[in-house]
Amino acid sequence: MEASPLLAEDLSSQLKILYDQVPSTCCANSGECCALTDAEFDQGWATMFPLYSAEYLHIAEHVRTHFSPQRQQELFSFTEERPRRCPFLGEDRRCTIYPVRPLICRTYAVMDPQRIAQALERYRELLPEPWLKGFARREGGMLCPRVRVMQPEKLEQHIYNLITTFYERALRRLHGGLELADPERRELLFKLTGRRDWPLNWTWGGFNALCAAPLEWMREHFKGYWKKAELMDAV
Repeated sequence: MEASPLLAEDLSSQLKILYDQVPSTCCANSGECCALTDAEFDQGWATMFPLYSAEYLHIAEHVRTHFSPQRQQELFSFTEERPRRCPFLGEDRRCTIYPVRPLICRTYAVMDPQRIAQALERYRELLPEPWLKGFARREGGMLCPRVRVMQPEKLEQHIYNLITTFYERALRRLHGGLELADPERRELLFKLTGRRDWPLNWTWGGFNALCAAPLEWMREHFKGYWKKAELMDAV
């Protein structure tokens, strides 16, 4: 699962180009978007999702180079697929991987109801209706009045990227060139699930179960874990 230095550097550069298109924001740092209430958990909400395969490798490299051995052990042994609290939320309610946070965290609450309505009107005759409906549904579920956009000059391109799923398509292209883990784990994935490719996206815990859990655990438990999983390739 450990990326080579060359791969890690190249992946980081490509993700930076992608992430730089998202307007930066600031918020109250309450951590509320990184933890679920009982009601939200029962409704099927998730924390730190979706996390694309390229983002998993990017975050994993950051953990290996910036966290203590003990903290690395804690994070890579974390296999809850849908935890009530993001494993990277610090005790001070701040993100401990902020420089490498995934796309979902960067785009969260960039849009507000007014911006969504304006975008729908602007592109009503220009882009397919299903794209617009998907955009409104996704962004309408990620609203927070305490988030402020710090780079409004990026909003127009960002909105177009959201509607046309530019970000997701870029992450899919990155996925096509990745090997998430060693060949033995790949063969186990094929054998235990019948699947012929790596998951495109999953939670941190899900990817850990596939890429970082002991091989003996994977041989004995991964098939059952997979059958109960709710969130792999869920975009």
